[in-house]
Amino acid sequence: MRVLCKCGERAAISHSYSNDHESELACSCTNPRCGHSFISGLAYKHSLKPSKIHLGMGAASKPILAGSRIFCGCGERAIITKTNRLSNDCADLYCECKNHECEHQFVMSLYFSHTLSPSSMDTNDLATCLIKVLTPDKRDDLKQQLALF
Repeated sequence: MRVLCKCGERAAISHSYSNDHESELACSCTNPRCGHSFISGLAYKHSLKPSKIHLGMGAASKPILAGSRIFCGCGERAIITKTNRLSNDCADLYCECKNHECEHQFVMSLYFSHTLSPSSMDTNDLATCLIKVLTPDKRDDLKQQLALF
């Protein structure tokens, strides 16, 4: 699972906490200049294809997080087949159970929750990092928009 810091760099997951409804991931930016540490949330969103094993079991059939791995409600590991990144702060994770008897497919929402310690980068540094992760087309669009000021 890939978690991104606000500066656009990858974040390392040090540990996770789970309850019945959602999980929290303790993350820290891998960019030593940034140093941002924060909590990201991971919550079950909905099923795409119901499980063949645990139909009608309600909350017991919902996926869970252990460490940085997602497990289906049947207990088997689930893999992330697609990530729909909505922003650096939010992504939809499309998951599929590896148990061929279960075949549960579901979506989980990964999102920024709150900061534990702020980034040591100033606003200009953060803006530069964000611009670097843009595609060339998006950078050109941004240049045109900034030229209006």
